[in-house]
Amino acid sequence: MVDRRTFLKGAATGASFSQVSSTAGLAGAAGSAALAFSSQAIAHPADVHRFSFGEFEVMVLSDGAINLPVSVLTENMDAEKAKAFLAENGQPTDIRPGAVNVVMLKRGDEVMMMDVGSGMNFLETAGRLDESLDMADIDRDAVTNVVITHAHPDHIWGIIDDFEEAPRFGNADYTISATEFDFWMADGRVEQLPDSLKPFALGAQRNLSPVAERTTMAQDNHEVAPGVTMIATPGHTPGHMSVLIESEGKQLLITGDTFTHDLIAFQKPDWHFGLDMDHAQAAETRVQLLKRIVADDIALIGYHLTWPGVGHVEEKDSGYRYVAGL
Repeated sequence: MVDRRTFLKGAATGASFSQVSSTAGLAGAAGSAALAFSSQAIAHPADVHRFSFGEFEVMVLSDGAINLPVSVLTENMDAEKAKAFLAENGQPTDIRPGAVNVVMLKRGDEVMMMDVGSGMNFLETAGRLDESLDMADIDRDAVTNVVITHAHPDHIWGIIDDFEEAPRFGNADYTISATEFDFWMADGRVEQLPDSLKPFALGAQRNLSPVAERTTMAQDNHEVAPGVTMIATPGHTPGHMSVLIESEGKQLLITGDTFTHDLIAFQKPDWHFGLDMDHAQAAETRVQLLKRIVADDIALIGYHLTWPGVGHVEEKDSGYRYVAGL
């Protein structure tokens, strides 16, 4: 049997997840769907970024990288115009090398995860969260809450520990949008989705079902804990939510997949991202959320923005721009 540390050593040197996973069939199907979007493998190692935010200690934990061709980020745009826009701004014109930035909040005895990465059954460039947790010296049993922005593989397939076949965070309570949970868990959902998304639904059901009895179904403005509130930001998925942190007069928004590119998502928020399930709704969500972020001076963390994804938004010309750093 392969133990976790042996596996992680092998993964770091390029071993295939499906070679050691007991759910290799699911891994292969999901990997094929995801790799259809990836023209090259750009990796990001395990890593930890720490900072204080009011009464909270914030850690950003790397789960690796997910790389998408630029065409996925500019689905409704002329390809040459999109490439020219990126080139003018010093951005790659072929691929978006996206980080996977998992957020942990600590306050006293509270240890809260905002999503849990992709586990070992999605992509070889992802699945580094366990290594990052070890680097940060985090006891999995100390995690009190897991807050789920949405149920895509890179956000929830880390719920189940694939070596133990049990929840990775054994003492945690879970919170997810009721709309999101109902969408992915509906009877017959797998059959209703296109082939490329069937593994997503299978993986959602495999990971959400074991913790369903410990899961709170949230509505808009649900308070997870004092100063930690989930707000509806739909479009990327039907029940996508972001998490607003408020402490000592400051605000920090954990945006999930609302913003997925350092440049396009902020300067061209109306462009359609190919993986948004409702393109028009997602674009409207970005536009309205940017207005709120600037008006209320809210810092943000983006799940796929350049590591560690921590920054703020400024007005630029008639639109906005993302600036790394608080």
